[in-house]
Amino acid sequence: MPVHVADIVAMGALDAIAEAGLRVPQDISVAGYDNTTFAAFRPISLTSVDQAGHQIGANAARLLLDRIADRQRPAAQVRLSPTLVARHTTAPPPAP
Repeated sequence: MPVHVADIVAMGALDAIAEAGLRVPQDISVAGYDNTTFAAFRPISLTSVDQAGHQIGANAARLLLDRIADRQRPAAQVRLSPTLVARHTTAPPPAP
């Protein structure tokens, strides 16, 4: 099972922010990276960047199988864009 550290670190930041007496997202916004399953659970609902890990793995497997089938096949590059999944730990910046 993969370890998703970035969301876990963000969860730790949420604890530290609460201990400091600040409110999320009213006083400070927090976002993670990995969009782990538990990031969506309440009461956390952590905003996170989804890096399309399953798609990355599927593409890697397909490219590997293609290369095994045809060793002369040129290298390929696949680009995926991460997606921000906004939840309850981020807010717009305050108006000036």
